[in-house]
Amino acid sequence: MKSKKLNQIIKVISLIVLLLGGYTVYDTYSENTTIKIANWNLHVFGTAKSSNSDLMNFYASVIDDYDIIFVQEIRDKSETAFPKLCAMLQNYSCLVSGRAGRTSSKEQYGLIYRDWINITNFKDFNPDKQDRWERPPIKTQFQIKDYSLVIYNIHTKPEDVKKEMDFLEDAVNDNGNVMILGDLNADCSYYNNAKETEFDNWKWLISDDEDTTVSATNCAYDRIILNNNAYREFKSYGIYKDKISSDISDHYLVWVEIEVD
Repeated sequence: MKSKKLNQIIKVISLIVLLLGGYTVYDTYSENTTIKIANWNLHVFGTAKSSNSDLMNFYASVIDDYDIIFVQEIRDKSETAFPKLCAMLQNYSCLVSGRAGRTSSKEQYGLIYRDWINITNFKDFNPDKQDRWERPPIKTQFQIKDYSLVIYNIHTKPEDVKKEMDFLEDAVNDNGNVMILGDLNADCSYYNNAKETEFDNWKWLISDDEDTTVSATNCAYDRIILNNNAYREFKSYGIYKDKISSDISDHYLVWVEIEVD
């Protein structure tokens, strides 16, 4: 079966689950009191990288340490690379957004989550009739035991960070436990976090003086932002850098741990 067909099946099954209320019976269930959520911009993740077995094994070995992970910058017209990565992960389910972008270069967001986690709502803002973002965000509501969490994931356009962040703030519903994470390009020449006001009442976990880039630049492009409700369950966060070089990605993985019990 071709991977593109597998990806379509994943979408159909996930849609059916959502229409039925998002609840599925699984064979395994986590006894952990906390979960780890991550975001990783894999930098032009497509058929070239997915054909490299060493690279794919490394991606899978890192991803396997997290309960929910968003994969960004999937650029793959064939839509085979992400399903191939998903197939390497045991006891995980996957969803993928639509291909987005104003030029011929299109990107997708990939979502990977453990089987015992339920998704009760998944919204892809693409296509966006108002054309507010180069790559419109996705919104996912997770049910983890008795804990409900909404995550917005976005990869902003570097030249339009302030405008896109402003649009995102307007689109976000602040009720409940809410998190924003992704490659926001929210630092250095693209965005002055100390000066701008977007999400000022939220908790920015990664500080402006930290570095989430593999290159020589010292920029906190990748961000994790929690509203006050979600921050009450915050335990720890980090930037995973171990063995990540430029051939793997130009971004490090960022993660946050929250209490769910």
